[in-house]
Amino acid sequence: MRISKHLIAALPFLLGGPAHADDLTLADGNARLSGTVRSIHPDGIVELASPLSPEPLRLRNGSVSKVEFSAKPAAAEPPDAVVELANGDLLPATIEGLDASALTITSPDAGRIKIPRAALSSIQLGVRDHKLVYSGPKNLEEWSGIDGPLKNLAFDDGRLVANGQAAAARKINLPRNFILRFTLAWQARQMPNFQVYFADPLKPRGEPSDRYYVQFGGAGLEIKREASEGKRYNSIALLNRTPNLYPDRELKVELHVNRATSRIRLFLNDEPEGTWEDPIPAIPSGDGIAIVCNASNGNPQDIRNVQVLELDDSRVRHRAEDRGDAAQDSLISREDDRWGGSLTEIRGSDSGPVFVFKSDFQAEPLEIPAAHVSTIFFAKPAGAVANPADAPHLLRLRDDGGLKVISCHFDGDSVTASHPLLGEIRLVRSGIISLERRKPEPPVKPKP
Repeated sequence: MRISKHLIAALPFLLGGPAHADDLTLADGNARLSGTVRSIHPDGIVELASPLSPEPLRLRNGSVSKVEFSAKPAAAEPPDAVVELANGDLLPATIEGLDASALTITSPDAGRIKIPRAALSSIQLGVRDHKLVYSGPKNLEEWSGIDGPLKNLAFDDGRLVANGQAAAARKINLPRNFILRFTLAWQARQMPNFQVYFADPLKPRGEPSDRYYVQFGGAGLEIKREASEGKRYNSIALLNRTPNLYPDRELKVELHVNRATSRIRLFLNDEPEGTWEDPIPAIPSGDGIAIVCNASNGNPQDIRNVQVLELDDSRVRHRAEDRGDAAQDSLISREDDRWGGSLTEIRGSDSGPVFVFKSDFQAEPLEIPAAHVSTIFFAKPAGAVANPADAPHLLRLRDDGGLKVISCHFDGDSVTASHPLLGEIRLVRSGIISLERRKPEPPVKPKP
């Protein structure tokens, strides 16, 4: 079935925005469709069930860039491990066991899976939720004014609502490394204008201080650094994320602030945007946050879902470090001890999995409880390619998982996907956040 551009543009209105519809973004970035995705074919054709047709609409290869699924992930305790496959895919899971041929895991989204050792890259353990330090706002009284009393600010159902220029601050006792989350919201046909300061010593605004802030408005989003000496205001990251890109008039911001390494990682609406390094040596040591709204009167804006969590990025740091000899398995403990050799077995015990590791420097294998293991790197077979078994679609899963797949078929609450390394796998539909069309990888030029 061929679909005209005019019909595509009108579909969201004709469909009336079904209460439980999947949302499709087309390749031009402007038109959107709603319906129920039935399948993604290996040739890239997307089948979409729609009230406009007794048969599913068939959208040609390349016309759909992203699908956001209506089913929300069920609330559940996340697994304590993430398995990385040889092609870079990430699968949150509980480790059951390992033998000479395969790793056995249980995934909340894919059930029990056996993964061949040749398809494994690494395992990161101890990845449960970070310790919560603060969650709010709870009331107006927990906030104080900046350079004067609070004004133009109200508390309403868990939100700080600014009607006009407003500013508020509070001491959080921020950990040295922390995660800051918040959601910004604004009215239709109005332009947001927010500044959120963090690692702030909460000194008067006119006094130069070492602190960070996020600025969001009509020009986009910027992470800035204020310094107490030298150039006062410095840009760390500038992104063309303008308010018109968020039709729901909400933006969820998440910052991972590692003051030990001077790095800040940014997520917008749960999508990673990048990691940047603070170029100024004097790392901000403040433990407060401050919120500033510079909108005009009659243009109410609010901030909600403010959370501060302790950041433990040891598993990210270990993945980024030099793993050593790629021809061997490697084990890194949570105490930063490192061994090279062979992971011969993972077996169960009354207190949890035990990792049996044969080190090059000891005659007897080490038996290490999972509670002491941070990261396992698996040996790469001789001649292994850097990014094996490519696939055109990316399934984003809850708990930061992701699988590249060749095709998908949707049947009620389940999804059958064809994976280049795992073969056919069945997934729970509610565990899938979105499906994206991947850009083709540039060809690798042979070495002379």
